[in-house]
Amino acid sequence: MSGIKPVVIWFLVLAIAVGCVALVYSNGYDQGFALAKAQGDSDLDKLKKGHEEELRRLAESAAADMKKAADELIASHAYGYQLAADLIAKRDELRTVTEKLTGDIKRVTTLYRRALDAQPEALPPALFTVGFVRVWNSALFGTTAAASVAVPAPGSASSGADATATGAGAADDLIAGVTRADLLANQIRNGEGYAVCRAQLTKLIEWNTRNGRN
Repeated sequence: MSGIKPVVIWFLVLAIAVGCVALVYSNGYDQGFALAKAQGDSDLDKLKKGHEEELRRLAESAAADMKKAADELIASHAYGYQLAADLIAKRDELRTVTEKLTGDIKRVTTLYRRALDAQPEALPPALFTVGFVRVWNSALFGTTAAASVAVPAPGSASSGADATATGAGAADDLIAGVTRADLLANQIRNGEGYAVCRAQLTKLIEWNTRNGRN
């Protein structure tokens, strides 16, 4: 019996040791699992918060871009309206000039003075040939076509000078029924049209420059 006791004691010690090791391993596993889970939850929470922050930043950036685009669109429309208003004002101004100059036609084409202290006299008639009117209209409309001069409405003025003619084969040296007043009224109307075109072109250039177009 005395020889058996050491063996039994040894087995008991070994069993206790194995139990302790198993207990320590179990506790270590539980602690490790808990630590890993806590670390994983923390990393997941950080990732979730980072994702939410990124979404928030993108949303704020998109909202800022939309507001900027809306502000630019409003400013662009306002600028366009201002250009249109300026152009209308310019056209009204040009029309006022046209009306003023048209009112001066009769005075400056019917009377003249031989000197500053002389009495006004009737201005001698000015004669213009069909060829003169043809060249005038050709220069105005940018053509060299030898077209016949249109039959005028007496005393009228249009975008081209009026004149009488005998048809397509009328000679250039025939007298045309055009007066000084006709030519001056024609020039005044054309001047207004050219000025309006210049104003429109200027506003178009300003619009394209502001909007970055070449």
